[in-house]
Amino acid sequence: MVSTGYPPILIERLGRDHAKIAGVVRELEELADTLAAEPDWQEIDGLIGFLAYFADRVHHPLEDRLFDLVVNKGLTPTERHLVFRNLSQHREIKNLTDTLSSQVRLAMSGGTVDPGDFRESLADYVALQRRHMRFEESHLFPLLEGALENRDWNAITAILEEAPFAETDEEST
Repeated sequence: MVSTGYPPILIERLGRDHAKIAGVVRELEELADTLAAEPDWQEIDGLIGFLAYFADRVHHPLEDRLFDLVVNKGLTPTERHLVFRNLSQHREIKNLTDTLSSQVRLAMSGGTVDPGDFRESLADYVALQRRHMRFEESHLFPLLEGALENRDWNAITAILEEAPFAETDEEST
């Protein structure tokens, strides 16, 4: 297929999203080291809240819509499997985000949260997020780039202009 120039723009957008998510994941990982002492549950809640909004309600739904467009574009069975595996990971990440959020809110309301259990849940989450982003960048982003054609871009442009998918100047910095 002939490159239209658009896929690199889209891939750059998704890459910027990954960089934002990776930065917050790194901050969460650093905060996990403080769990032996007195954790800053409010700071942890803010970071998880960002991930719940940005990753689970903006970034992954955008990817889901894009992969819905390419899944029927002559992909091989292996490629289709990769797309469906990715969609499943999005659900798994959201479930882990919700679990972490529930644990943090319990701690903030005076409930007891075992720091070891929370640290383990957080480590699982961090590992999954990183594995997921590497998988997308090495397998699925190139798949998007190769499968999308000029006529697909009208639909994609409309998707990208929808809130909450539209980037603001603040988000892109």
